Amino acid sequence: MKEISQKEKIKIYMLCCLVAFLILSICSKCSFLYPLNNWGDAGCYYVQGRGILVGLVPYRDMAEQKGPAIFFVYALGELVSKSSFIGIFIIEIICAATFLFFSIRIAGLFYSVKSYELGIAAILAASVYGSYVNRHGGGPEEMSLALFSFMLYLAVRYISKDLLPSVKEMIFLGIYAGLLFWTKYTLCALYIALLLIMLVHSIIRHEMSSFWKKIIYFVLGCIIISFPIIFFFAINGSLMDLFMDYFYNNIFLYRKNDTIYMGFWGNMKLALSLLLKARNAFSLILIILGSVWMLMQKKYELFIGLLASFLFAFIILNSGIAQKYSNLPLFVFCGLGFCPIIGLLNTKKLTGNFLINIIIVVCAMIGAYVFCLHTHDLLKKKSEMPQYAFSSEMKSYGIDNYSMLYYGVLDEGYYFADGQMPKWRAFVQLNQGGSELKNLQNGYINKQEPDFIISEKMLCDSSDYDIVAASYEGNAEKEVVSFDDFGYEMIDEKSFYYEEYNHVVRLYKRK
Repeated sequence: MKEISQKEKIKIYMLCCLVAFLILSICSKCSFLYPLNNWGDAGCYYVQGRGILVGLVPYRDMAEQKGPAIFFVYALGELVSKSSFIGIFIIEIICAATFLFFSIRIAGLFYSVKSYELGIAAILAASVYGSYVNRHGGGPEEMSLALFSFMLYLAVRYISKDLLPSVKEMIFLGIYAGLLFWTKYTLCALYIALLLIMLVHSIIRHEMSSFWKKIIYFVLGCIIISFPIIFFFAINGSLMDLFMDYFYNNIFLYRKNDTIYMGFWGNMKLALSLLLKARNAFSLILIILGSVWMLMQKKYELFIGLLASFLFAFIILNSGIAQKYSNLPLFVFCGLGFCPIIGLLNTKKLTGNFLINIIIVVCAMIGAYVFCLHTHDLLKKKSEMPQYAFSSEMKSYGIDNYSMLYYGVLDEGYYFADGQMPKWRAFVQLNQGGSELKNLQNGYINKQEPDFIISEKMLCDSSDYDIVAASYEGNAEKEVVSFDDFGYEMIDEKSFYYEEYNHVVRLYKRK
């Protein structure tokens, strides 16, 4: 392994930034080419981030179930712009470029990648960010690929080159692990697995004592990132809110959501079917190529270790609730798929040139556009989105400081488009089980507190339930919600295409 110069590293990283910008402009709804990010998770993160900037505290003032780190990331992005997702888009580019950079360096542990860097970055970015598991952009699973790629690089380097991580690398590794823990603690599965295979390698090399000394610096990194997060909630008197919403509710309530929890084996079956979707084909091919290459090169320890890490992470990531995006962190293993390709090109003495690299980048962009799920929203006007249409309609009534409640599910950008902060803790209903947030939202409506309500559910008076349910196509019991004295009237409804289905959303105004 020949260590590349600092100048060369900067050059490669800049190329990765360019590729990340081009591919994410197509594949992320945080991009300037989209009117907004209407993913429910991103909408909630944005509200939490904006709330932090105006002095509100997550969990205490605004209900949530994800970890606080992603809220601080969104708050950082909103320092750039509160009226767009461009700040989040910049953070995405940095994270994606880091993922591409370390993936290239992993291949560089075994072969010379000089002149291939741009092509590797373009193909890898299109394969991963245009895949089925990468939903709309701005999610923690997507951003965490940067942290996983750094960890994977250190693990592969140690196993294949017997080079223990330095003190500095272990401190950063701990910081990144802490970020994952305070974002979504199941994401730590891959770190745990890779640390374990590094421990096994240290035992094989009779240097376990040296490895354990390095773990001290890893723990130090975890403490460094955890202290400011805990301090923030401590000075706001919200440590119990953090514990209850992020830990207790996720552990004991999330699996009680009968609509999405299918039991362990049901989750595994669903997760496997989501992983094997056709839109994931290019990423899966890269993972398979890397596995075959390790076996052909007789790198058995590396193969067994990475296979065990993949399987362990797959189980942990999907054991709670198998979401469509849950498997995205596993695509960090795609980088090894370029090893046999680069090896063959080196053998044939084929090098990349400017024209070839440009052709690869253009083809990658076309592939990303074709495979990405939501390119139908590219360059769409704001007025065509129900979020902005409803905002304009609510403003047209001339009600000073009107209040709006998004009812029933995660917010898909309605608070963002309207430019207001929610006035209630239960500004949405989350995926976790339990009836607390539903009861709170029902209470707001029963007291007729919101001036406007937006919901994909059909809301009506209990006296009208039978009539409404009979005329409603679909699962009426699930989608129609009645109130004893529903003091609202539906003034508009919009249809839109989202995640491969047609949806209808309704706007209600207090009578």
